Amino acid sequence: MAVDRLGALRSKIELTLHTHHAARIWKGRGVETGRPQIIGMRQFLLICGAIKQNAAKDDPYADYWLLQLDAKLAETRAQLDQRLQELDSLMAQLPPELDVEENLNQQPLKIPVYTGGQHGWLALRLLIDFDRFVRRVMLAHHIALIGRRQMEEYVRVGGHLLRSLCASTQKYPGFSGATRDDFAANNAKARNAIEKFGELPDDVLSGKHRSEFAPPITRPAEAKAASGAGAVESDPPPSAEE
Repeated sequence: MAVDRLGALRSKIELTLHTHHAARIWKGRGVETGRPQIIGMRQFLLICGAIKQNAAKDDPYADYWLLQLDAKLAETRAQLDQRLQELDSLMAQLPPELDVEENLNQQPLKIPVYTGGQHGWLALRLLIDFDRFVRRVMLAHHIALIGRRQMEEYVRVGGHLLRSLCASTQKYPGFSGATRDDFAANNAKARNAIEKFGELPDDVLSGKHRSEFAPPITRPAEAKAASGAGAVESDPPPSAEE
């Protein structure tokens, strides 16, 4: 096979969860339940993928959303790590004569996933750490290091962190309809976007400030040329079934 005919790189990703608490955060809650919708991690990953794709189209509003994701992920990571450290201190109270192994589900939930890009990877790692966090909280209760009320409070607070992360993308409106070229021309598309979504910081609008994980910008002419040259490495399109 000629080098210029190489296909795109792909890899299979499978997530393993051991607790019902993490599984519920993965799934979320749909409107079909008759109760208010709760965005789960699987929907969050799909939205992350859509934001990344729109940022690649030079939509400055998508770049702004990626920066908000950066901040939310960092905040969630810091708070979850703090609680994991608290559990480390609790477990350190065990005498060395007691060797307590990690508690694992004998029939864990295994899920094939599409991450939607690097932000999705960071979010998945948080969900995995939350799953581990819940297991350690339950273990700490089982071996009498904490009481039931403290166990439930730990789980509640940890779950709120992950649900807040997932909900942070719920209002993403999709492609703004304008690119940076439109803003430079101050045309109708740009004016309509500003009217709908508001002004952007100058450094975001100019492209000077982008997320560390923002994708390369592909303009229409470049995309057409690339499609004519053969396959291009890219993320697979998101699937609502994943």
